[in-house]
Amino acid sequence: MAVIDSNTELSHLLEKWEKDFMTTTNSPISLLEKISELIEKETESYIKTDPDPFDDRHPSRARPDCCLGVLLKNLFKNDEFMNKLVNNYLMSRDDFELQTASCRLMLDILPGLETSVVFNETEGLVQRLFSWAESAKEPLQSYATGLLAAAMEVQDIAVNFKEQNTRLVPIMMNRLKELSKESTKENVELQENEIVVNLKVNSNVTQEILPKSPNRSSSLQPLAKKRRLSSSYCGLMSPPQLNSECSNSSWAEVEPYMIGSFQMYPLTPEMKQRFILQYLIPMGDYQELLCHVFEQNALSLILHYINLNENHDIRLAFEALKYLASLLCHKKFASEFLNVGGLQKLLQVYRPSVAATGVSICLYYLAYNEDAMEIICSYPTSTLQDLVSYVLWLLECSHDSSRCHATMFFSLSFAFRKILDLFDSQDGLRKLMNVLFRLNILVDGSDFTDDELFTKRQTARHVCVALKRYYEAHLVIESEHLRRSASSSSSTSSASNIARNKAARYSSETIEECTETLLQMMPLRFNWKPVDELLKLDGVKHLVSLIAVSFDWNYTGKAETIKSALDVLVVCSVCPKFQLVLTGNIEIDEGHSTVAMRIILAAAEAEMVADADVQRSALHVIINCVCGPLTRIGCTYGRQMSGSTKKKSSFRSGEDLLSKLWNCVRTNNGIMILLNLLTVKAPITDADSIRALACKALCGLARHDTVKQIISKLPLFTSGQLQALMKEPILQDKRSEHIKFCKYCIELIERVTGSPLSTNIDTSPANITKAEVVAQTKITYNDKEVLQLIHQYLSSKSDSIEGLSETASSLQRVLQRVSPTHSRINTPSNQTFTTQRISRQIATSNTSSSASQSISHSQHSNTPTPSLQSIQTIQMSNHQTTPTTPLTPIRIHRSSSITKSNNPFTKNFAIEKSQVGSYQPSPVLKRSAEANINQQFPPITLDSIITEYLRKQHALCKNPVVTCPPFSLFVPHRCPEPLNRKAAPLNMAVRLQKREIFPRFGGFYGTKFDRKFIYSRFRPVRTYRDAEGGSSFTSCAFSYVDQFLFLGTASGDLAAFNLHTGALEATYNCHDSAVTYIEPSRDGKLIITCSIFRHPVSALWTFTDLFEMKTSFGDDDYVEFSKQTQDKALGTHNFTAHLYDLNTEQLIRTFEDENLSNRYTKNKATLNPTDELLLNDGVLWDVRTSAHIHKFDKFNQSINGVFHPNGWEIISNSEVWDLRTYHLLKTVPALDQCRIKFNQTGDVIYGAMFEEETSEDEEHNKSPYGSSFRTFDSSDYSNIATIDVKRNIFDLAVDPGDCFVAVVENQSNRDVLGPIENEILAEDSNESDNISVISVSDSLSSATSFTDSEDGDDGNQESDEDLIFDILQN
Repeated sequence: MAVIDSNTELSHLLEKWEKDFMTTTNSPISLLEKISELIEKETESYIKTDPDPFDDRHPSRARPDCCLGVLLKNLFKNDEFMNKLVNNYLMSRDDFELQTASCRLMLDILPGLETSVVFNETEGLVQRLFSWAESAKEPLQSYATGLLAAAMEVQDIAVNFKEQNTRLVPIMMNRLKELSKESTKENVELQENEIVVNLKVNSNVTQEILPKSPNRSSSLQPLAKKRRLSSSYCGLMSPPQLNSECSNSSWAEVEPYMIGSFQMYPLTPEMKQRFILQYLIPMGDYQELLCHVFEQNALSLILHYINLNENHDIRLAFEALKYLASLLCHKKFASEFLNVGGLQKLLQVYRPSVAATGVSICLYYLAYNEDAMEIICSYPTSTLQDLVSYVLWLLECSHDSSRCHATMFFSLSFAFRKILDLFDSQDGLRKLMNVLFRLNILVDGSDFTDDELFTKRQTARHVCVALKRYYEAHLVIESEHLRRSASSSSSTSSASNIARNKAARYSSETIEECTETLLQMMPLRFNWKPVDELLKLDGVKHLVSLIAVSFDWNYTGKAETIKSALDVLVVCSVCPKFQLVLTGNIEIDEGHSTVAMRIILAAAEAEMVADADVQRSALHVIINCVCGPLTRIGCTYGRQMSGSTKKKSSFRSGEDLLSKLWNCVRTNNGIMILLNLLTVKAPITDADSIRALACKALCGLARHDTVKQIISKLPLFTSGQLQALMKEPILQDKRSEHIKFCKYCIELIERVTGSPLSTNIDTSPANITKAEVVAQTKITYNDKEVLQLIHQYLSSKSDSIEGLSETASSLQRVLQRVSPTHSRINTPSNQTFTTQRISRQIATSNTSSSASQSISHSQHSNTPTPSLQSIQTIQMSNHQTTPTTPLTPIRIHRSSSITKSNNPFTKNFAIEKSQVGSYQPSPVLKRSAEANINQQFPPITLDSIITEYLRKQHALCKNPVVTCPPFSLFVPHRCPEPLNRKAAPLNMAVRLQKREIFPRFGGFYGTKFDRKFIYSRFRPVRTYRDAEGGSSFTSCAFSYVDQFLFLGTASGDLAAFNLHTGALEATYNCHDSAVTYIEPSRDGKLIITCSIFRHPVSALWTFTDLFEMKTSFGDDDYVEFSKQTQDKALGTHNFTAHLYDLNTEQLIRTFEDENLSNRYTKNKATLNPTDELLLNDGVLWDVRTSAHIHKFDKFNQSINGVFHPNGWEIISNSEVWDLRTYHLLKTVPALDQCRIKFNQTGDVIYGAMFEEETSEDEEHNKSPYGSSFRTFDSSDYSNIATIDVKRNIFDLAVDPGDCFVAVVENQSNRDVLGPIENEILAEDSNESDNISVISVSDSLSSATSFTDSEDGDDGNQESDEDLIFDILQN
């Protein structure tokens, strides 16, 4: 009713103004005063609702039900009145009363006024306000001061009037002093006159005095007089009673001390002082005006105002606190404020009250000043306890703005150990988490306004930042404690030397180092109080849920909120019990839960927000979970405490916990996410660091045997992709991050392959096996050939060097006596060699030395090496041996930079290797290498050189063998290729001829060669077109009987064509949208059709004499028959599979598990050949029990997979899984994103990328094979042929007799056509889809195509066709 009455009164006043004052020159002063009184009355009512004093929004937005907001809206709707008020009344000349009334009304409507527009666009207004504020009479002077304060809030205006402000600020301070003295004098007189009242303690007398306090909202007396009357009971109420949260005082008594009042007329000294302080608040930020603050001793004035025993106007105290906050930005003033005991004065401000909200911002500015906080931390403990207690109260019981200020105070002050300890002692973590709990931010936000959502999200952001600082501070403290406990040395880190009253600021590198320390050193059952408290408060659920719900936020601080929440999890995830919580389900909202690790992985994948810092924080959480130590301190505690050998502890060792964490990450598709992050290239400034962290997480995950086996089969290793990533950083300025990435890549390769890495060899398993074979081969050679080479060399040098001819002649005589079969066998047990292409250690079982560096590697480097001649000279002079005497070979150690050698060549070689720095051995290999550093290695010999040369030749063989005949120095070595004598010839004619000798296929692999021959030769047979041209084909299928070809159209029709004649037999209307899938039953009596939308989405039809719908399948958009007996149907809708009984037309079972779902975008459930197993969304199910058996790792976003007809394998996109062991058998990159179909015998795979609706981004990333289909041998997945059909493919079907293949092409995609084909399309505008029939003759001659259409094309039908391919079969 009050809203209606006030609004009605305002409407009458505005109508009166339009009637009497709008077009006349009559003075509107009385009307302006009435409007002002009406708005002031509602403003007083609005203030009594205790709005947030820092909320400067329009009252209708802050409190939609308040009357003030409605009045301001209605007033601003009258543009004529507002323009007249600003441009005429306010800017009038020589009319003091009109100017005063206008200023008063402008002050009243400031909460709803766009001040920047009014003061910037009204020429001369600000200048006039300066003039009035400086020299006008009251009350115009005070009103002008209030308006000037609003103008100075606009920074551009304040900068433009810098000189005027410099002149006016000292004037205002002097005026403020005079008003303060006047108020103080009146208060003293009042206390002397009413001293008798203060001495009365009788409760009856008190009850007589209190009612005498007038009601300030309706009284016409000045506020000072009202304050004097109401202060009669002030002496009876002490501040401690007000601060008590259990006060028994009535609201009428405490309201003046908590909320205050608002009165514009008549003006009181308190209101005048408020206006002056409001002007000084924006001026306090400017450094050049700070001199006036010290000259005028503004600090003493502020201390007077915030002392509520001296100043009884709570609103005036609030304005003084805002001015204090603006001055605390200056370090000098902050120090002066603390030196005079200002903090103690702040803590004496009443709470709850409006002034307490002002205290919050002052404390925040003090915390922002590190020097000020050091002074505060030097105060007595009792003062600090009061400070922390006051701020904790602000967290729980104050306005939203003060909660934010209190949260920010703690986030800045947690760096000080004293504040941190007092925060913990007063149960601060629970109170801080309560701020987050009470936001209700995890529920549906539709019930909140945009402003409320913004406020809640802003508060959540501040809480997360504070929690991050809190746990990081405890992290550094705890890591130092563990270091001291684990080490007896006196060395300590910098953290321990920081005084408790000094700020401890730590870099991100320090935090990472401390995290790693706790991760490695924390016992399995360690109780860390901050983490235990968070678990007790269920903080993990709220933090993870906050990360999850932020996915839909449209908020600028979204990235910082998520990052801060993740940083809290980073610190806490060093604790084993916390890691265990991350593997459990978290309830996001009512009825919906998910695994916490899945949300963290989604954040690492940039699914929540595309921010590199968020990704790094999420990766750190994953690293802490998967890279922990296998053995922790206290792992045997469970075994010691176990009373029975049968009942064991859940996690007795670190490995038990790690195993569960590894499985959790793997189950939630962690391998795919981490592998994708290895190839990330954006943002370019952070890609290298993201790669390094992802590779580190993979290193920890690869300790799991199953993960190791899967990774070893991926193209990352089999195709050398990892080595390609190691070549260059994404950004050259980030080479340090790239070095870390290379370090973790080497560790990952060593862990997966089980061998040290060399830069000279690919790390695929095949190459590793090949290197092992070469390493184990015994090298033998003919000594006579060595002597022949020496003889040739000596003979060639005999002309230049005297005496060599005689040596050559002597050697010739020796050669004649050497047996031609005499060979050199190199079999010393202590000999190891490597080649340029070998990465494995080449050693016999008796050797314990580390890997050696090949001589050839040093020859290719810039390091000078001794020539063969010099080595021979040295050997001949130092050793008088015969050629058959066994010589000890040389080994050049890989880590030669560590050993000290007098050999100049060794020294240079060591320098070169240290510069390269390509090999970073694992810790185990480092210890093994260090153990062999002190071993003495023999010098280089001719025998070692020859052996290494021959081993290099052996390494070049395609299929090296262990046992080899003697090598020749004159003929290049080559191991024999494996060849089966009974293998079928590659030539088709010869193979047919050999069938008489080796029936049935001409020898081994004959059937494989036949498949490659047959399924690589296709020719068009017939083209089918829609005769009416009104629709296009979208799907196809062959019938099992009567040789029908079924074609689905975009309009929802099913067309049945005769396969032999090409004639259209019938057309049936099945759906209202495009038919996407057709499957006839084997008996030819039933047909399943699927569409995109509209009921029925999928249906089962009888195809007999009468074509009618037998049943529909609800919302399932893909349905197929069961495989063995077609009495069931399997439907798929999104990530859920439904099994139907076709006889009863009832739903039998539903297969879905939200926590296991891989969420493939093109998921299609399928049954295995025996109908016992079901694959849905990457999860294998038992059809009989509806229990999930196994979840396959996800490596693509779209395709679920199909069963191989042999029943032993599952093909999921490009990955082939073994159903017996669930191991990844191999990857076939050519099958990536292909829909595959098998021929009738199951030995050939057809793969094609079916075109669907794609976004513009996907259009640019289309595969070049989108307009072709491929054939593969299903036995080894080798590629047989690629057939380009020039158009993108909609569907593909295989004839049950393996004679034809039908391909439906997209005819609307004209950008893929050449100019000639475009012209052909243009000639026939009615063409939409067609099918060319192409025949392959037995002689494989090219046949002509023909068109079976009524319009009689002239042979140009290949431009626009859906093809049926005839397959030549033998």
